[in-house]
Amino acid sequence: MRTPLSISALVCSSTLVALLVTSPIEAKRAFYEALDNHNNFIVVHGWGPARWGCSFTRTQVHRSSAGTKITIGKDSPLKPYSCGELIYRKDRLGYGHYTIDMIASNILGQVTSFFLIANGDTEIDVELTGLNNKVGWMNVWHDQKQNPVSIDLPFDTSKDWHTYSFEWRKDFIAWSVDGHVVLNRSDIATTSPEIANYKLAINSWTQVQPEINIEWAGKFTYPPNGKVPHAKFRNMRFQPKVYGPGQEEQQRLDEEEEDRKDEAERLKKQLEEEQKERDRQAAEEKARRDKEEEEEEARRREQSQNEAHKSSAPETLSPKSPVGVVALGGSALLGVAFAFTVLF
Repeated sequence: MRTPLSISALVCSSTLVALLVTSPIEAKRAFYEALDNHNNFIVVHGWGPARWGCSFTRTQVHRSSAGTKITIGKDSPLKPYSCGELIYRKDRLGYGHYTIDMIASNILGQVTSFFLIANGDTEIDVELTGLNNKVGWMNVWHDQKQNPVSIDLPFDTSKDWHTYSFEWRKDFIAWSVDGHVVLNRSDIATTSPEIANYKLAINSWTQVQPEINIEWAGKFTYPPNGKVPHAKFRNMRFQPKVYGPGQEEQQRLDEEEEDRKDEAERLKKQLEEEQKERDRQAAEEKARRDKEEEEEEARRREQSQNEAHKSSAPETLSPKSPVGVVALGGSALLGVAFAFTVLF
């Protein structure tokens, strides 16, 4: 199913505005990430879904002042190719507005994604593929089923930056492109964020199995001209659902609770780091003591061996010892007797 950009924007915009005003409260902290660093992200490494043609590796995730670039490489020990994924560290995200800027890959079989996910339960996607760079895929996974809709776009997704977003509420999801609503769905249920743990992520990956999803992504092969396939991301944002009139106090209390949780998490991490440092120092001290004991034991063994060697060696006669004096005297007498015999 495809919905032209202009038609869906006209149909959905009035409904979206009404729902924004009347929807119930969900308290979560807003955030913004330029994606010029990954301090607040997990860089996934060492695995990838079985049906994909790549596994995630840190080597394919690059940051710069312009944002984040995810490339496709050949250094995976598990799959034909390597790819990349970033997961925002703060979890338990809730209803609200999620936004990112992306430049998609134009390589057949490569997928560029921005998504909110509660593993095994619900996933809300914006996906762009190299099969057709004038189409965006808006999808909801729920109850092990996906419900994708392709949206015709008036531009090439691989040529320049464009803004992709979705508004997630209890009773609807609305996707937007460059500020225009392109799709609004209330026919697909999603699990409440009070029940499921939602996380926000970006990735770029490859499709190589022809029997799976080939109609929307294409089959990936690495470009023979040396070009490195890539996708670009910047300006990730989350704005929690707007509070209605008279609910500012509840919002303040919820934000204070969020602050307390953040501080508790910070202290927990600090204590863990301090314990790690103590454990490291204790391990170093133990290793030092063990080494000293080994060296002392080796020294004692060497000394014992030397003493044993001395006690087992044949005794030599010293001219200063009584036995040596007698022996030397006897030798002298024998010499004198021999000389007397020869002379007479």
